[in-house]
Amino acid sequence: MKCSLVIGFLILVTAGSVQFSYGQISFTNATDRLPDRPFVGFLSKAVGDLNGDGLDDLVRTHSRTKKLSLLTHTTAHTFTSTTLSTLTVEPIATLVGDVDKDHRNDILTAGFFDGVTVRYNQGSGFVADTVKSPKIWMQGANLVDVDNDGWLDVFGCNDVGLNQIWKNDKTGRFSPVTNWIDMRTVPASDNSGNYGSVWSDIDNDGDLDLYLAKCSRYAVGPQNAGDPRRINQLFINHTYDRINGQIVKNTANFSLDPTNWFSEAAAASNVKISGQSWTADFADIDNDGDQDLLVTNHESPTMLLENDGTGHFTDITTQSGITGVVEPLQGLMRDFDNDGYVDVLITGDMAAQLWRNNGNKTFTLQTGALGTIKTTSFALGDLNHDGFLDVYASHYPKADAEDDLWLNQPNGNHYVGITLQGIQSNANGVGTKIVVQRSDGVQLVREVRGGESYGITNSYTQLIGLGATASISRIEVQWPSGQRSRLDSPASDQFLVLTEPICTLTHCVPIQATAIR
Repeated sequence: MKCSLVIGFLILVTAGSVQFSYGQISFTNATDRLPDRPFVGFLSKAVGDLNGDGLDDLVRTHSRTKKLSLLTHTTAHTFTSTTLSTLTVEPIATLVGDVDKDHRNDILTAGFFDGVTVRYNQGSGFVADTVKSPKIWMQGANLVDVDNDGWLDVFGCNDVGLNQIWKNDKTGRFSPVTNWIDMRTVPASDNSGNYGSVWSDIDNDGDLDLYLAKCSRYAVGPQNAGDPRRINQLFINHTYDRINGQIVKNTANFSLDPTNWFSEAAAASNVKISGQSWTADFADIDNDGDQDLLVTNHESPTMLLENDGTGHFTDITTQSGITGVVEPLQGLMRDFDNDGYVDVLITGDMAAQLWRNNGNKTFTLQTGALGTIKTTSFALGDLNHDGFLDVYASHYPKADAEDDLWLNQPNGNHYVGITLQGIQSNANGVGTKIVVQRSDGVQLVREVRGGESYGITNSYTQLIGLGATASISRIEVQWPSGQRSRLDSPASDQFLVLTEPICTLTHCVPIQATAIR
């Protein structure tokens, strides 16, 4: 497999919990709840709310028939299936997000030179349109507001050439741009080998930076470790910079002078990795307020690196205990047991490996947590609405390896679920930083992302584990627009929908409360 505070409105839904021993991570196979069995997927898939009822739905593609289907999550926590179309090419990237800001999440797919197809959600169905130029060999992809104008753009990793960005024209239609980020390496390189992309505020200055996981079939072996087609890149965003300890917004017209907007800084940040990386993920493993880094590699061990708070990283892989990862394909850090610490889930040419965070920068493998057969890809969301993250997983496309639904079993730990509705910011709140402060002073920081790892989209609802007894002191929401929201002393074990306030220089106008359900 090697390289080929004003709250707009709140919607409160209280979910019950089943008591088990604290800290336990246990999944139950609930594949029998899925329709159209046996369904054999392989790579890309998405979890997200497609009908606006607050429940996570599924978007998936059958590996053999190429049928793209939507599985709608019912209130009984079963699923109904709708075939959206039959594709000519199996997508490697599936994105879900509200690209036209009509309060309905749309679906985007792309793969082998077939263009980016946008399926606009009309409520009663989807209308498809293909972004015809340029057509690339899409690998990982993201919905992200690159220019921070309040509309989601598309970023695509190109396997055989330079990556591509498509700008949103503020109606949900896209056109290519080439001058936002200079992603070229050296003149001798074709700039190919782009597999996974992740956007995160790694230097805590309030804007999104870009990390690229690179892998090339044409640069295999240690003798090619210096080939730029397999060397990961980090692009630091200079919309805001930290100067003399203060965060300062730059005033340059970045669209005209892209060299002053993003700069490549992988070496300076100690993340210039040449291990034939498939994916990367950022999350705060030690609750110190910054985003640490997981990188899945094929020609060197999968790595965990700790952020010092300024965007400089130290390799703590050996200390972490994470080892024995075989040719990984996906890797994400999430809190599966709701104890307040993010765990690590990795899949690839092996059974899925779930590494539980011990709270001290070390991890323990939960053997067989998601079965024993090789798992290629997965997407995450709350697929029975109980406050714990579930896993929808695919395997190698064999007749006896249908997709699985693994439901996470509540263990007594508490949570809060947060879904954002952007107004001045993009509709899904991509790029927003959420800070939950527990009553014991611990701060839990989460970032909202649209499209992650290798061609998947995970639920926009942020499930934030609180542990066994801790209550919430406050929730702070730092929107991409610069607006701030704050909610004091909310109850735990509920789902909140937070709408961005509309603010001017002199005052804020709150959105009126509207009960959806």
